[in-house]
Amino acid sequence: MTWETRDFPVLQAIVDLTEVGAGLIRPAQIAEHLDMDETAVQRALAALADEQPPFFSYSDERPLAGPREIDGIHSPTGHARRTVGSWPTAERLAKQIIAGLEAAAATEPDEEKRSRIKQTAAFLANSGWNVILGVAGNAVSKGIGL
Repeated sequence: MTWETRDFPVLQAIVDLTEVGAGLIRPAQIAEHLDMDETAVQRALAALADEQPPFFSYSDERPLAGPREIDGIHSPTGHARRTVGSWPTAERLAKQIIAGLEAAAATEPDEEKRSRIKQTAAFLANSGWNVILGVAGNAVSKGIGL
């Protein structure tokens, strides 16, 4: 439950703040961005910090006694961005391509073209799924069109 109410929103805030140009993000910035208690932000950061593969880079202080204190967060990884949905996965991109074909078919005035587009979308969604997934996976891994 803490993932949905605490950890995920903190991870989303890290990605969001980076997208608007923040370099080093302080826990207080995240707390303000989310209107969340800074202690809760620290707990979320501690939970997210040791994830493998990592979600972000950070600097921290490890006192002899007491919980870890993360001072600053930077460089959210592709893993973080995919987790919050800001970078596509191969499956999501494949579904978007199929949805785009279906939308194009719906607005195509020429019956023959509409039929071909629908057939292509249906093929990719069914027996051609592995083909479109491979193409999408290649595009995502190379950052093509992203």
